[in-house]
Parts: sequence; structure tokens; C-alpha cells
Amino acid sequence: MAERREIRIPIGKRSYSMQTELDDDTINRVAGIVNEVCRAINGNIEQDELLMLTCLQLAYKLEKISERLEPLDRRLDNLHL
Repeated sequence: MAERREIRIPIGKRSYSMQTELDDDTINRVAGIVNEVCRAINGNIEQDELLMLTCLQLAYKLEKISERLEPLDRRLDNLHL
């Protein structure tokens, strides 16, 4: 298991400290996804609003991915019967 370390992730106007065991490539991909969503949110809004809208947008994207994967999940379940 990887060793836990402290990193900083920029989101909007601030940078947040967190501890993680993720490797640098994974951290960079995750941070890239978050930054892409933040950039897509237009307007000069407060940081707390940006965080809330980013969370909602990411949740929406997860929901859409789940919907698309559901038929595959059912097919895989049927193979195990």
C-alpha cells in the first residue's frame, strides 16, 4: 500500500490541503476533472457557490455515467446466473 502524504489541490480561487495515498498520475487526472468542471461554470461567483455547483455538476456526470452502465451491469449479472 502507498504511503499517505499531504498534497494541495487548487479549486477555483483557493487551494485545499488533503492527505492521500493516490499516485501523482491519479491525482493529476482527478484535479483535471475538477478544474474542467470549475471552468465550465461561468460567472464571477463566490467560492462556496463554486464548490457547491462543482459538486452538483460532478454528481450529475456520475448519474449519467451510471445510467449508461446500468444495462451492462444487468447483462453481467445475467451471465452469472
